[in-house]
Amino acid sequence: MWLCLLALTACDALADRHYVGEPLITLEGTFAPTSVAPQDVGGIALLWQDAEGAGGPGKAIMSVPVSIEFPAAFAVEVPSPPPDAVMFAFDDNLPLAECYVYVVADGDALQLLGADRTHALVYATYDVADGTAAAAYLGGPMSAGFHLRRFAATTVPSPQQAALIDRCTAGGATVDACTARHLYQLSQPVAEDEPLRIVLWPP
Repeated sequence: MWLCLLALTACDALADRHYVGEPLITLEGTFAPTSVAPQDVGGIALLWQDAEGAGGPGKAIMSVPVSIEFPAAFAVEVPSPPPDAVMFAFDDNLPLAECYVYVVADGDALQLLGADRTHALVYATYDVADGTAAAAYLGGPMSAGFHLRRFAATTVPSPQQAALIDRCTAGGATVDACTARHLYQLSQPVAEDEPLRIVLWPP
């Protein structure tokens, strides 16, 4: 789920972290106290999920404006909607996108140094009503725009994840690769101000 290093070289930063404008959502978080902060941490990037393929996060990368206060906290401003290339939908035709928050090296969004492993940032173009396939995938209804969801691994894919596995295999990837990328479930919404928790990987 979490590594997409082979696909990253094809990804472009979609908004640099010095962007000045009104954010669509602001995320705050902390760094795990047991982790060692690398000296070359430079910023935060959103890695957009390859929801219909076997690539995992990294189909597109968005470097986002961030203020980092080591060793404790950071704040992230998301300045723009996701790119069209990462949008997907079920039969209800409600376009969605999903991404994960990573720490990156200074000036290099391709060098990943850590991640939040328990949250997903999701986006809906329109309001998502209860009873739709989109709501089932997201763990519940939600209004249009960005929202946080909790991420949890599962052993059996949901019907919506199974539909995405079928699309993935139709695209030429193996059943095992596609299934491995879709063994998770997004759960009911969390408070927009719930802090993320970044775990930095050992240098």
